[in-house]
Amino acid sequence: MRTVCMSMWYGDAGKHLADRATHLLAKEGVRRWVWTCRPHNDMTIEMLKSVAVRGRRFVEVIVEEIAQPADRLPRLSAAADNMLRSLTPRDELLLFHESDLRTLADIVPRLHETMEATGAAVVGGWPMLSHHPDYPDLSLRVPEPSRLEEPFFYDTWGYRFNGQRFRNYPPYSDCYKADEPFQLDSVGSVALIDVEYIRRGACFGGNGFVELCERVRSLGGTVWCDPRVPVVQPLELWRINND
Repeated sequence: MRTVCMSMWYGDAGKHLADRATHLLAKEGVRRWVWTCRPHNDMTIEMLKSVAVRGRRFVEVIVEEIAQPADRLPRLSAAADNMLRSLTPRDELLLFHESDLRTLADIVPRLHETMEATGAAVVGGWPMLSHHPDYPDLSLRVPEPSRLEEPFFYDTWGYRFNGQRFRNYPPYSDCYKADEPFQLDSVGSVALIDVEYIRRGACFGGNGFVELCERVRSLGGTVWCDPRVPVVQPLELWRINND
């Protein structure tokens, strides 16, 4: 399956940027990458292009020049939808991957296997803040990565079931299963998406992954989470948002 990976980079120079970009370029099964960033007085754009050249990967870097809504979520949604315009007729799968998260190199084959088994249109992994108990090595290359005593679920905004947001600690949600895929309303952070639903009109709109998944479900697609696929938000890169 032809897979494109899309990520956002905003004012990130100095925040382990080269390591994070290299991490994304190592994903198995990805044919090309689309990265978006805004003009800043730093070296983000130059660093991204340099890592792509050195990694010998085909990366389209979009410098975001569109009008920016005042609120964060509509602003990020508009940027994500702008990246969707870069999809080509040959693209079959989209891995949307937040640029400050860590995943295994084989995340695409893992999520695609779940997609095939469930018939899902969207499949998300299991995001944890600081570290994942089963995958302690999914961290930044820093001497002593920060650790919370107990890792907790990261994306309580994007992950929802019956209209209710997930919780940080168990029981996360009524739909949650620890060791097998389960169906839910929406996911976020890192997800594999069947591009056919985007061609049929699914997009981020003004409400991010929640709206994308809602539109996918209105088109007859289902949304699943595979808790066996780890996603880690390093504590060093965490920013508190009020959305």
